Amino acid sequence: MDQRAGPGGRPSLPSLVLHQGRRLLRTLREVFYGFTGFEFERQAAHSRADLENLFTFMIMGELVGVPVLPPYYAVRLVPYLVNTVPAWRRRVLRERHPFEHEEFDLHGV
Repeated sequence: MDQRAGPGGRPSLPSLVLHQGRRLLRTLREVFYGFTGFEFERQAAHSRADLENLFTFMIMGELVGVPVLPPYYAVRLVPYLVNTVPAWRRRVLRERHPFEHEEFDLHGV
């Protein structure tokens, strides 16, 4: 029998209060994260994606028609990038709209 259970197998009052307190704490933590850290994390993810696109572009730019002469050490990285090339090509060659970039978002309006 569960030690938290009271008579009749139902959860006891202290365990229910503890469970409700944990749910409230988790909700408050998520709300606070949304106020403070979500936009920073999103911006960091966009920056990382932009840097990865640039890195792959400098090494494998000829796949999309840009004549880039990579140095010798960049050619040595090609085997590590082969698996990411199809997704990279879809990202780079995707049709975009002029106002799609995040700079044009109306933050706080």
